[in-house]
Amino acid sequence: MTDGLVLPLIVAASSLPALLAARAFAADRPRLARLMRLVAVAILAGAAGLAWAGDDRDRIVAVAVVLALAVNGLGLAVLLDALRARAGGRRR
Repeated sequence: MTDGLVLPLIVAASSLPALLAARAFAADRPRLARLMRLVAVAILAGAAGLAWAGDDRDRIVAVAVVLALAVNGLGLAVLLDALRARAGGRRR
């Protein structure tokens, strides 16, 4: 395994908790489960982007910025969904 693939593999592995959370929420919170699956997809896309970037620092930074924006935006959507559910306006 080359050094250039270690980071993408670590990032890809970090999508597993999101997939497990999606599975846990699938029965009673389908919207939250869908958002968690999207988080996992964003992380996997980021891993693929890092593999594509190779050793090019500009590409790595661009992928990292897009990945951070995507995951944090989806995290905000998860937070808003949780707050809505807590307030009683449960949406599916």
